[in-house]
Amino acid sequence: MINKFFIDKDGPLGSRFFTEENQPDTDKRDPFHHDRDRILHSTAFRRLQYKTQVYATHEGDLYRTRMTHTLEVAQIARGIATHLQLPKENENLCEAIALAHDIGHSPFGHTGEGILNTLLEEHGRHFEHNVQSYRMVSRLEQKYSTFQGFNLTKATLSGIIRHQTPFDETNKIKTAITKDISTEVAEFFVNPQPILEAQIVNLADMIAYAAHDSEDALAVGLINWNDFESKLNEAGIKFYSSAIHARLSKRENKFNQSFPNNPETLKKTKNRWLSWEIINHLVQETVKETTNNLSSLDNNDKNALVNHSKPIVCLPESLNSEIICLVKDVLFNSVYQDYRVKIMASKAERIIKTLFEEYMANPKTLPKITQSKLPPEFIFDKGKRTKDQTAELAQVVVDFIAGMTDKYAMDTYQIFTQAYEKTL
Repeated sequence: MINKFFIDKDGPLGSRFFTEENQPDTDKRDPFHHDRDRILHSTAFRRLQYKTQVYATHEGDLYRTRMTHTLEVAQIARGIATHLQLPKENENLCEAIALAHDIGHSPFGHTGEGILNTLLEEHGRHFEHNVQSYRMVSRLEQKYSTFQGFNLTKATLSGIIRHQTPFDETNKIKTAITKDISTEVAEFFVNPQPILEAQIVNLADMIAYAAHDSEDALAVGLINWNDFESKLNEAGIKFYSSAIHARLSKRENKFNQSFPNNPETLKKTKNRWLSWEIINHLVQETVKETTNNLSSLDNNDKNALVNHSKPIVCLPESLNSEIICLVKDVLFNSVYQDYRVKIMASKAERIIKTLFEEYMANPKTLPKITQSKLPPEFIFDKGKRTKDQTAELAQVVVDFIAGMTDKYAMDTYQIFTQAYEKTL
């Protein structure tokens, strides 16, 4: 029975690190619903609208941003939870984890993340977006008068720090964990696998990547339909020809009957159909495989799911391999390696490095609220800083840059590098 394995809102993981006043009787929200709302109403979440997913936000108004990706992951995760017949509060938990899973992402997508990590490594530290997401909701954004962060439930926090797709490395996540959170997150790594709801979000993230990056690559023109289908065949990706192609052809025929002589609209609409069909197929396969996996667990062992050797929420092994191949090989070579994406990445590297160097050389140029996180000697007397103090300054600088939107980072870069750019 699945009810043995979803998180109990009244259990240990439904609690929070800081005690809060009791909610009024008129507030009917469960703890995970509160988490969801706290994330949605945060400044960090709003900034995701202006952070790169794959294509820089200023390159086009209709490209996916970090926020649209996040909302799509939340929708897919909630859909899987509904199909698995999780209680409403656990659907809310899935959504809360999904909404926060990228909330600590840097500007300029994974390019920005890699650059910030390289800069921090010079000071013996690391930057990893899952860890930064955890720090954002638990430390960096101040919302309440008596504690830092959002004071989310431990279940949501565990899902954030244990967020992982096949494209993430557990060791990188653990290496990047900072001293300020190391003690409290230790309990979330006791078991080999994350909680059920986190596993749902992890897979929803991969499904979103596969579907929406394919759609965007075709929409932007980085690859055409003939090449896309050829590359799928060359890579041995069979699910498209066996489950998707016929459905798309049927849609296309119906469209031509209803709207003849309208090829441009068909072209745009077909791209959307592709992502719809991929999501629909992968969600169905996830639910079937996960249901079978859950039925094989020992119902007398409430930890059977988190102590399993591999995630219980998953696709069939062969299909999972095909999705990884789609993202890593087809999309990576056709999209992420495209010269236009590389140009965006090159600009991002120059911007972030310049900002980091300027702030490290002169911390007095940091905003006052950021300076307040540092002792005065860090700011005014570079000669007296120890190695550890310099590393601490680097962490604060990286935290500040990581919180920037793409536009804010570009505007700040202009202020530092263009003599006539106004500072007020």
